[in-house]
Amino acid sequence: MADSFFLLILPMRTLTIHLGSYQGHMGLSLRGDCATAADANHLDKALNQLLDSHPTQVWVDCQQLHSLTWLGQRALLKADTRLRAAGTTLHWCGLATSMLAQLAASGLNSMLNLLPADGFRGPRFLLPTLASDAPAQLAW
Repeated sequence: MADSFFLLILPMRTLTIHLGSYQGHMGLSLRGDCATAADANHLDKALNQLLDSHPTQVWVDCQQLHSLTWLGQRALLKADTRLRAAGTTLHWCGLATSMLAQLAASGLNSMLNLLPADGFRGPRFLLPTLASDAPAQLAW
């Protein structure tokens, strides 16, 4: 009997970032994969746009962030460091257990303000469950 070999190619999920503000609350929703240099650059551009408004707090919904490579981890740390230097607190909400374990292994969990999904206090229209009744939002 001959051995069989199957190759399964899964499509890469690109990083989609929804950015919004409502009544002084700034937020992002990260969806897909933060796995490449292009994804890290994409996140950097979105955060640069937020910095223009000089927020004191930014809430990031990560519930639909599917993967986070070392490049993605570096992007999170870079973003957090840059916003903190500008006087902004960044709250990362709803990271999957597997990603929290990765952050713990690298030590980044102690450097980032990590909260459960229900800790999100940004614009509610950015959350996936409320996206259908959302007002206009900017998608990157």
